Amino acid sequence: MKAIIVGGGKVGFYLTKTLLEHDYEVTIIEHDKEQSRYCANTLDAEVSCGDGTSVETLASCGADKADCIIAVTGLDECNLICCQVAKRAFGIRKTIAKVNNPKNAEVMKQLGVDIVVSATDNIIQLLENEVDFSSMKRLLSLDEDNDEASLVQITLPEGYVYEGKTIAELSLPDQCNIACINRDGRTIIPRGGTMLLSRDEVLVVMMNSKEKELRRALKIKG
Repeated sequence: MKAIIVGGGKVGFYLTKTLLEHDYEVTIIEHDKEQSRYCANTLDAEVSCGDGTSVETLASCGADKADCIIAVTGLDECNLICCQVAKRAFGIRKTIAKVNNPKNAEVMKQLGVDIVVSATDNIIQLLENEVDFSSMKRLLSLDEDNDEASLVQITLPEGYVYEGKTIAELSLPDQCNIACINRDGRTIIPRGGTMLLSRDEVLVVMMNSKEKELRRALKIKG
């Protein structure tokens, strides 16, 4: 998954670290040269010094291939325009904007921003609960005290690379079990010989620490 973060300050920096931990490909757009240099030297991410509201800048950062844009500058109007340009010029399907003045939240939603959040923690929670906006979603924490285990839903993509493979043929990591499969409205309680098919909705009980291993085993991208 490719994400563009507009704003390389504290919020953008922290978000980038979080996304990199989830195996995202991240590009930061930051207008301040010193901050851009700091991000480039500190993070394993592409950094562009420029204007995130500019079509040219977004294009040079690969916006046509991005899955989401997250605008977290200190100016609400800048965050709004970034999201609008990304959506209209490049068809980016998920736009997220930080709102600095909560009074602007409803207006930004009306003007086309998909998700408006007013606190960094809310953005982090969004990203962790909807890991990649499409293929894997965390449905339920199974250990509220320690948050160590979860029930997640994985939607297998069209043309799935392991189409027709049985569960027994896959090297699923320890502490990850496929609980059930929803296929065309039918619920399947799987066994080792159950095959996986494109568009299956697979429910997995897993330890949260095994997320990356599970993604690799199932060939599910972040």
